Amino acid sequence: MARQTACWMLALPLALVVTACGSPQAEQETNSEATTLDQPGFEGRPATAAEAQSEAATLAGRLASGELNSSEAAVALEDLDRLVNDNIVDFPESIRPGLTQDIQSAHTALESNDMEGLQEAAGSVRNRLSATASAPAAG
Repeated sequence: MARQTACWMLALPLALVVTACGSPQAEQETNSEATTLDQPGFEGRPATAAEAQSEAATLAGRLASGELNSSEAAVALEDLDRLVNDNIVDFPESIRPGLTQDIQSAHTALESNDMEGLQEAAGSVRNRLSATASAPAAG
């Protein structure tokens, strides 16, 4: 009986240490979010129109790549959604409705665990942004 109690007394601290370490996936998500928050347009850091469009295109490209797992995609999509909504005036008026619609489609696909649909919607966002970036400025 004493031997069993001794084993449990040793196992408990070990279990707590293992639990406190966290999972590699959680650490990766935290690192991804921290990197994104360092970008312009997040956490009160203002973004210029060019920075907002560039960062949105980068996030959309990451989502469209298919290299993110569903947790990473959720973080990137939330970041993209927040960036676009918080800086909507920095995007050309002609693409705003399509941009927000594509982001909503991406959310719907992610909720349905449709990673291909998410990639397609993110690709559409990226294409809209790249088309406006390559178009000559109206002046």
